[in-house]
Amino acid sequence: MIVTMPRHVAIYLRVSTTEKIVENQQQELEAVAECHGWKVVAVFSHVGISGSKGRDKRPGYDSLCRGIARRDFHQVSAWSIDRLGHCRS
Repeated sequence: MIVTMPRHVAIYLRVSTTEKIVENQQQELEAVAECHGWKVVAVFSHVGISGSKGRDKRPGYDSLCRGIARRDFHQVSAWSIDRLGHCRS
């Protein structure tokens, strides 16, 4: 019998204003992880910080990137790709 280890996933949450909350994003992403049998090993979040700011202004994002570099988890889950950042033209 082959036993497989669950995928380790990090969750990244961000809202750009302090009037919004990240809890709904976290609940949905945790439900997705549970559905797929993934193990959530880290949660990174920001409230009230624009995605256009650099890593130096977004400590949670910086920690996420450091975790990626260390291979602390297999994948990152986010509510939407734009939660990770905004492209500048």
